[in-house]
Amino acid sequence: MLVNEFGKFIAQTGYESLPAAVVATVKLRVLDLLAAGLAGYKMGCHKQLLPILGGAPEATVWGVGNKLALRDAILANSFMSHALYIEDGSRFTGGHPSPVVMPAAIALAETQRSSGKDLIAAVAAGYEVFLRLGRAIYPSTVVRGFQSTAVLGAAASAAACASLLHYTSAHAKNAIAIACSLGVGLKEALKSSGSQPIQVARSCEGGLMAALFAGQGAEGADSILEAGFLKAFAEDPPTDAILSGLGRDFRIFETYIKVHGGCRGNHAPVDVVQDVIRNNAIAPESIASIAIRVDSVTYAAEIHAPKSGNEAQFSVAFAVAAAVVKGDASIFRYTDATLADPDVRAMMAKVTVEVDRELDKGYPENRAAGAQIVLTDARRYSGTIPNAKGEPEAPFSAADIESKFLTLAEDILPGGGGRVHELVMGLERLPDVGVVAAALKAKD
Repeated sequence: MLVNEFGKFIAQTGYESLPAAVVATVKLRVLDLLAAGLAGYKMGCHKQLLPILGGAPEATVWGVGNKLALRDAILANSFMSHALYIEDGSRFTGGHPSPVVMPAAIALAETQRSSGKDLIAAVAAGYEVFLRLGRAIYPSTVVRGFQSTAVLGAAASAAACASLLHYTSAHAKNAIAIACSLGVGLKEALKSSGSQPIQVARSCEGGLMAALFAGQGAEGADSILEAGFLKAFAEDPPTDAILSGLGRDFRIFETYIKVHGGCRGNHAPVDVVQDVIRNNAIAPESIASIAIRVDSVTYAAEIHAPKSGNEAQFSVAFAVAAAVVKGDASIFRYTDATLADPDVRAMMAKVTVEVDRELDKGYPENRAAGAQIVLTDARRYSGTIPNAKGEPEAPFSAADIESKFLTLAEDILPGGGGRVHELVMGLERLPDVGVVAAALKAKD
């Protein structure tokens, strides 16, 4: 059974068994997720959620610096790190592994006083479960109306927690099997980005609960994946590749890194428009129209006339207009104020977005976008891009990812985030991950 094989993998996979490239990538993904969580803190994403959380002080809420009960800290950190959609993701799963794997792993590691090496192994394990199951159910699960991140999150979180707790293969299997019933989320909820991250946060917390429950001797069904999870969330999911290369072929390299804000579907359109403008020295004021072509999955999430900065996170038209008028589409552009800017509104009126069925044929191996820009003097310029920048085919460098963290953290953390950067990049040398959590308190 699949879940038994995942249990064996978790029990047998420690830091020493990981390739050096996996270790390096895990550290960069941790740094990137912390950047997302701190940005969520800066934008106040925690303020409505925090009053209903509490409990004995066990694990740190990033940015806030105070400790809450372990489960509540996980809820808060997962919520914040997913709220702005600036974390990593996978086009092969339609989801984001980091906000469901890392908040649980980091908080549990803090309470357990786990080493950095243990945390690295736990994150790697969680990613494997997320990405392997995700490939099997996507895009069918989205067609059925579910959100991949929340659906996959509990099982992935449970895998990471089971790794940190040094479970036997049987206990690890039970943790994942129990978690398969605890993660769910609806795609339609994405249209309310102010509340949507709660389904992701609950999935993340559910993984911890499943792992702790398994530790108490609770058992999960051996057939849960084949006869339950996969059937529930996909139509005739392919299962042959789920275990292929498990323990040798690590899937974390399939994930992408974001530099733009908002939904990933916005990013290839922004990139291609920026390329066309840069390559042809086009002045924004000379643009008469911009026609964007995307695949149908991207178009399905499109909110062409957003009513708020939150809704703008799912608007290709807004992302493109902000990039053209303001020079970038960073997470800090997705505000009511930017949406109300007359110049941005005028540029949005020039942007059309339509489905190109030819682009569907390559999806999700490629999540392409095309753009045609027509100038006021009738000159036309066009371009296409097979994938947004930051995908495995065009990855950002380690320096780029570190720079993203320092840029987002510089106004939040003491010393501009340099201490956290140093700790994470030397994670394998830390005897206690708690020092990272302690350094995540925002400056006064």
